Amino acid sequence: MQQKSFFKSLILIGGILLFSSCSKDDGPGIIPMEFADLNYQKDYELTLGDTLSINPEILNLPEGTGFSWKLGDDKVSEAQNLHYAPKQFGTFALQFKALANNDSLLRSYEVTVNDPYQLYFRPKTENSSKYISEIIEYKPAPGQYINKTYGSLESAEKLVGGKSAILSLGAWGGYVTFTFDHTIENREDAKDFVVYGNAMGGLSEPGIVKVSFDENGNGLPDDTWYELAGSAHQKEETILNYQLTYTNPKEYANVPWEDNQENQDSVMVNPYHSQNYYPLFIEEKDKMSFNGTRVYPKVSLEGFASIDALEWGYVDNFDADYNTYAGNAMDLDWAVDDNMNPVALRGVDFISVYTGAQGNVGWLGEISTEIKGASDLSMTE
Repeated sequence: MQQKSFFKSLILIGGILLFSSCSKDDGPGIIPMEFADLNYQKDYELTLGDTLSINPEILNLPEGTGFSWKLGDDKVSEAQNLHYAPKQFGTFALQFKALANNDSLLRSYEVTVNDPYQLYFRPKTENSSKYISEIIEYKPAPGQYINKTYGSLESAEKLVGGKSAILSLGAWGGYVTFTFDHTIENREDAKDFVVYGNAMGGLSEPGIVKVSFDENGNGLPDDTWYELAGSAHQKEETILNYQLTYTNPKEYANVPWEDNQENQDSVMVNPYHSQNYYPLFIEEKDKMSFNGTRVYPKVSLEGFASIDALEWGYVDNFDADYNTYAGNAMDLDWAVDDNMNPVALRGVDFISVYTGAQGNVGWLGEISTEIKGASDLSMTE
């Protein structure tokens, strides 16, 4: 509390002289501010991404009191109650100050912000597998192989532990999410993992990859996701915030869809596959929606229909390095946030692949990414 100067005066009461002291600064009747709790929590520990909340209760609070919170050298709030998510890990001095006319309160704390990567990184062991260890979710879009050989929950499970199964993701937006038994590390100046597909010259069906690190350590893919931006992400025709909804026809019939670009069309049936193309094993029985990025590979319907490969950065895409890896090698340095800003990732725990293009390619049917498995390149090279 700010030191105040006092004066003494003589008061005559009932013939007795008494001494009285008053604050020149406070003036008569003004009571200084004070914290309601003299014993308070001085140390806080949280993980990067958490919100720090401190609510200091102050008694005798004058109107117009100003507040200030400083974390290290940075002023982070001017509110009485602090709600702040630290942006870096480390141990910091936190200072709170309440300032009124001729009065102030000061309180100090120590805040430790833990690095989630240090807490929850899962190292490789001698028993670690280089292949997928678990399928977390399979949610395909409609397609000719869905509800059949290459488009079932059983087919998805066959991706575990190898690279010879085939799983169809259906039309645009359909995805599969999986994990390894360890964290995939971001290797300096090297690709980090490979996703195997069944692409070939003239037949690419590009899939887009998303990645996430288990920041809260709960083993669930409920943390921030980042997309790996390939060569087409910067193209003028690419739609970054694309949304599309499919409607279940409830039979073997074209599956209608509409998107957020005011387009309507259908995933077309063909005579080679006569089941309902809408996935019957998902929770959304009538309609299903997806959002993400839509890319536009060059499609030719003349003669033997073909789909050209995109330059790099996509799954089931016959790019220049496809034969080298027998699939598509992905680099975590390609990660971007929702605004296409680069993100520095040290490693990831969850990977999701979704069909990135939309279109019907004659007798080939819909563009549909297929994958056969994935592996950690640090264990295969």
